[in-house]
Amino acid sequence: MSGPSYDAIVVGAGPGGSTAATMMSESGLRVLLIDKDSFPRDKVCGDAISGKSMEALEKLGLVDQFETQKALPTWGLTISGPSGDQVEIPFTKDRHRRIPPGIVCQRERFDDILLNRAVRAGVIVIKGSVTKVLRKRDVVIGVATASGSETAHYFAPIVIGADGAYSIVARELGMEQLDDEHYSAGIRAYFSGVTGFNDGNYIEIHFVDESIPGYFWIFPLENGLSNVGVGILSSVIKKNNIRLKVMFQAMVSHPRFIERFSNATQLGPTKGWGLPLGSQPRSMAGNGWMLVGDAASLIDPFTGEGIGNAMISGILAAEWAQKAHEKQDFSAPFLGSYEKNVLELLDDELKISKTMQRLVKRKWLLNAVIRKASRSKEVSETITSMFFDLEARQKMASPWFYVKLLFA
Repeated sequence: MSGPSYDAIVVGAGPGGSTAATMMSESGLRVLLIDKDSFPRDKVCGDAISGKSMEALEKLGLVDQFETQKALPTWGLTISGPSGDQVEIPFTKDRHRRIPPGIVCQRERFDDILLNRAVRAGVIVIKGSVTKVLRKRDVVIGVATASGSETAHYFAPIVIGADGAYSIVARELGMEQLDDEHYSAGIRAYFSGVTGFNDGNYIEIHFVDESIPGYFWIFPLENGLSNVGVGILSSVIKKNNIRLKVMFQAMVSHPRFIERFSNATQLGPTKGWGLPLGSQPRSMAGNGWMLVGDAASLIDPFTGEGIGNAMISGILAAEWAQKAHEKQDFSAPFLGSYEKNVLELLDDELKISKTMQRLVKRKWLLNAVIRKASRSKEVSETITSMFFDLEARQKMASPWFYVKLLFA
């Protein structure tokens, strides 16, 4: 086998892959980034970019660029329970801060901006479908790609799999797809003309009887557009023989929302995708390889948000790739420190989110919490913090929080 060599190869140019490639290139490594698609391209997603992602964007120097692009700043959360109680909670009291606490931006645009940032950093980008992870004994040494009848080989001492929920790199490394208890399915469509949004462009999460333990979301976008979808555990879908498209239509025409959609038009088809949850992360490193983002199964089990964790893991993978080159050590024991680093940052949060996911199944509890939040500033602020603050999420994962809440 012969082919060009690099310091690192990244498979997948989503947020995790582009972030890792940019950071490695800026540290002086020669990086190849491979993706099967031509950009810009659509990526099925809720399009909400969290505060965690905003911190990563600031590290990449991209916040100002999103201020001039078609990205909608979002300043709060609207959440409703099965009984219909609803509460609107601001993410921050400071509406004059330069950087908003979050944005909503279509992934077609978001991912393209990140990829262009990688190109500016000197990353070499090619289009190709990775078909095989190349190994010498048990050490990963590169990848093979196919384009039509053409096959090519690329070599590097580190290969980073950032190729999403159905990662070819993970599959080639012998990892099975996660079981249904640690997998969710989502479905979304774009609409124009949905009404009733808070003037702070609040993202909306609605817990409706028919969608629990998942939820229905309505996220505002620029120019009167909206990202509308529903997500639910795959195990629940199989157990109850749920057809997601039917559930989606039931949400759009639900009595609680039908007036808001009365003059709305769906733009394009309804699309679905899989979400590998961080309640059971995959192995993230071995001899000559690392996984980031969805490929590593790092999606938050409660919120379903994956972009922030993908970018964080991409930043850490880049740091460990640089360290590996400095030490000239690409072994599993050395790169295994990357996985420890990721789990040090995210493991507690992911475990607590799994607990929160289980609590959502109790409709009476959801109703009680949201009803209380609509009347109590302290409870509403705790719910808001749950999306940003591990300490607040720990509080809400404790049974004592609900005992105090219900009897306060």
